[in-house]
Amino acid sequence: MAVMSAYMAGIAGVYRLHTEREEVLFFLRWHAGYVAFLTVMMAIPALQMERKTRRVLAVLSKGIHRWQYLGGILCGCSGIAVIFCLLVGLCVTWLGQQGGIAISGLVVMMLALFACSVAAASAGLFFATFLHPFLATAATSAWLALPVVLEQAGWQPPAELFPVVAFFRTLWRDYRLQAVVHGGWGIVIAAIGQTLVFWLAAALVFARRDVTISPE
Repeated sequence: MAVMSAYMAGIAGVYRLHTEREEVLFFLRWHAGYVAFLTVMMAIPALQMERKTRRVLAVLSKGIHRWQYLGGILCGCSGIAVIFCLLVGLCVTWLGQQGGIAISGLVVMMLALFACSVAAASAGLFFATFLHPFLATAATSAWLALPVVLEQAGWQPPAELFPVVAFFRTLWRDYRLQAVVHGGWGIVIAAIGQTLVFWLAAALVFARRDVTISPE
């Protein structure tokens, strides 16, 4: 987090040297991807590390239910996502002010980015309950890329089922530092719903896993 914070502050200073609308948009789009990626990469290996160090046994021995334990990991990832989203939002706002660029709709987009990052992390956590982190990463990537594959095959999956893809499409196609008329709050709601579904599914799977054996 310290490295990422220093990087964002430094790169925002570089963008400040030549602040144009397209540069600010590129900064936002590129670093939104960083936020989602880092949140997922922190969620997937967390469970295996806890099992290797046997901290999971110490926590569960305190009367914590397994669904609560997974919820704690997800809350930790959510806290990290909040910090990163705030950093991106503050940098974009500062760049807009320095360049005299009017920015609207950023709050909704940052809320959508946060919700989608947590939704992607919940998917990674679900796959990590029964797969090795490398396989869980592949499975999570496949899930996130599924709507693109379906569209290539001629299917049109509902955007509500894949809020992460819907968000990044809105960010890259529709958002021009102006309020998005349609889709912003819908993406937030869909991402929250997906987070709950994957969290409950992960809890059901993890409830049947033997945590006393250290994973290989």
